[in-house]
Amino acid sequence: MPVTYPGGGPRITVEALLRNPRFIARALTDLARKRFVSDRIFARGNVEGGAVLYQKSESIYTDRDAEEVNPRSEYPRAGWSEEVFAAVVKKYGLEVPISDEAKRRNQMDVVSRAQRKLANAVVKFVDTVAMNLLTTDADVQTFAASGDWSTAATDVIFDIAKAQNLISAQDEGYAGDTMIVNPAQELDLISDKDIRDALPREGSIRNSVVTGQPVPMLGLRQILPTNALSAGTVFVLESQIVGSIADEAPLADEGYAAYSPGDGQANVYVKTYRNEGVDETIVRGARFPAMWIAEPKAAVKITGA
Repeated sequence: MPVTYPGGGPRITVEALLRNPRFIARALTDLARKRFVSDRIFARGNVEGGAVLYQKSESIYTDRDAEEVNPRSEYPRAGWSEEVFAAVVKKYGLEVPISDEAKRRNQMDVVSRAQRKLANAVVKFVDTVAMNLLTTDADVQTFAASGDWSTAATDVIFDIAKAQNLISAQDEGYAGDTMIVNPAQELDLISDKDIRDALPREGSIRNSVVTGQPVPMLGLRQILPTNALSAGTVFVLESQIVGSIADEAPLADEGYAAYSPGDGQANVYVKTYRNEGVDETIVRGARFPAMWIAEPKAAVKITGA
């Protein structure tokens, strides 16, 4: 029998969920999209044939300046590189078992925990790849913080301002609007006295004590914490410019279900199948993205924060 809400309305059972993986896909997508950092910093791209070909940013200026040209003289000619790179689709996912006993007894809490574990796993794998791309790109400017952000002597505001200056001083049209931090540095930002003193206080929704985040600040509109980034490392970058992410969709006969969240967000694909040997149903959550850094000059890495 289905479980009902106190008001008498029917609620879906564990058995019905496992028979309709699209319901699980919707739950996983809703859980995961609130946590994905990669989707909030990378622009949506398109993938074909399992890979994406792309070019990395160059200077907005040519490799030589314009010159005065005398009558009947040739114009100076500038050149540029057209090197092409490739980003390959990778498969990230995890499976969890739901026993027949849990299904028979309609233990919805078992399914809820499984959904959260699947969502967390997919987020962790995808965001770790995104952070590795930023961390290892040799063209991303890097500088050491003025000190450990957890100490009172460190000038956190200066470090953020310096990162913004490095981005804008290139005169390439980039503007840092996002900061990515480990949760340890997120705590440092919220508890930093200089930042608290600089932000509006009474009657302001911008107060970090009210919002939990000291933004907007120094041109930043969002601060994204993630355990996929090592403690002490901070990125300031322009979101939707620095890189791209493109998801490959499985074919219909592969048996995956999905729920589209809209607004440029990605699906988390779900498949369920029987494991008769131990009387259980396996629930798989997966995502198939390609990611690449297209504009490394739109990011700055701070180390030792």
